[in-house]
Amino acid sequence: MLKALTIKTMNKRGGTVKAMKEERDELSRQLSIMMRKFVISYGKIIDADLSGSQVYILEILAEEGAVKSSYLAERLSITLPAVTNLANKLVSKGYIERQIPESDRRVTLLAITPMGQEIHEAINQRYSSLTDAIWSGFSDEEISRLLGSYKRMVKNLEEHEQSKE
Repeated sequence: MLKALTIKTMNKRGGTVKAMKEERDELSRQLSIMMRKFVISYGKIIDADLSGSQVYILEILAEEGAVKSSYLAERLSITLPAVTNLANKLVSKGYIERQIPESDRRVTLLAITPMGQEIHEAINQRYSSLTDAIWSGFSDEEISRLLGSYKRMVKNLEEHEQSKE
């Protein structure tokens, strides 16, 4: 009677394809856990009612100045009504304001207020503290390798998004 042999495909590093798939799956799970914990910590840095998208809007307005809602919708990859909803909440908190330029009264721009700028600066300070905690214990070499890996992952995601269009 012949025994069935399991043939394992070896990769370049000597591991099996199955083992590498399991490692990638575990890495994906760990990345997901880290991202969830980071987003939860980041989102609750200053204002428990401030969502990640709202923080991103504040960041864009702080860096780029007043912009149209359509620009924010494109940058956040969300619909214009979703931007309006997020902006309404930020306006009610006093973090942003609507501006109508004299040059074209048909246009409405969203701009960060001084209070919004203060919140944005406080978020960035806390963000710095949070990221310091994430990277504690890593060597310079480990950080360099991770940086290269993360850049490659971002590129892969961008290419994947483009291939779906």
